[in-house]
Amino acid sequence: MIAQTLSLFLAALLAVIGLVHLAWAFGSTFPYANEQALARAVVGRRGITRMPSMAASAFVAACLLGAAVWALMLGRVVVLPVSTWLLLPGGLALSGIFLFRGIIGVMPAFERALPEQPFLSLNRRIYSPLCVLIGIGFLGLVFALPNWTWRLSQLG
Repeated sequence: MIAQTLSLFLAALLAVIGLVHLAWAFGSTFPYANEQALARAVVGRRGITRMPSMAASAFVAACLLGAAVWALMLGRVVVLPVSTWLLLPGGLALSGIFLFRGIIGVMPAFERALPEQPFLSLNRRIYSPLCVLIGIGFLGLVFALPNWTWRLSQLG
């Protein structure tokens, strides 16, 4: 029950974020007035004036939507023909990716590389903490899998 609820929450969150990235891929500037303001808020590179390419934004959107589906599979809300041998490592990989992004996002080197405001303050307040929470959520879903420790021992 808890795993299914967590799975639905993570999937909904990732789907919304993925759909926003897809909208950006097709030229939307939501929630900002223009492309430069959006780029400064979501990319943060020094002197940025344009959003990344359509392909880059669409790729990120596809990854986020794929992660949403994976969360549903981990919570056993959706059953797709994916081997249980892939389910556990996939969940661990997604957890690691989001935890890594969340932790590295507050490191001084990361902040020096992407100093543009409002990205820097948004990253500290929203993006990095959200990534850490998503990573913890995926870890929780992995631990909720039946016999997860046995599967983990079979990976090595």
